Amino acid sequence: MPWRLAVTAAAVTAGAVVYAAAVGKEDVPGAVYVVVPAVVVLPLLMRQAPASFGRACLIVGMMLLWGSPVGAEFGLGPVVAAALLLLAASVADPANSPDCASVTVGLVLPPLFYLLLLFAAW
Repeated sequence: MPWRLAVTAAAVTAGAVVYAAAVGKEDVPGAVYVVVPAVVVLPLLMRQAPASFGRACLIVGMMLLWGSPVGAEFGLGPVVAAALLLLAASVADPANSPDCASVTVGLVLPPLFYLLLLFAAW
C-alpha cells in the first residue's frame, strides 16, 4: 500500500524534526520545524485520489531530496529517508501488498541508514 510508505515518511520526518529541535542550532527559525512536517503530510491528504496522491508524493519527495543538503545544515539529515520513501510511494502499486522480503528490507534499512548518519556525524 503506497499510503503506508507515506505514513512511514511522515513518521521519519517527525522523528528527525523532534531530534533537530531538541539538539539543533539556536539560529534556526522555529518555522522550519513546522513547515517540513506539514509538507510531508500533504500527500496523505490526497489518499482518496490515487493519481493526485502519486503526483503529490513525487513532488514532495523531489522537493525534500533536493532540499536535504540545506536541511542537513539544520540537523534534518534523516529527511533524505523520508524523501526516498515518498518517491517509492509515488510508483508503488496499490493492488499488490508487500511480501515478506519487502517488509524485511523496510525494517532493516532504516536503522542501517541512521547508523551510517551517526558514523558520518561522529
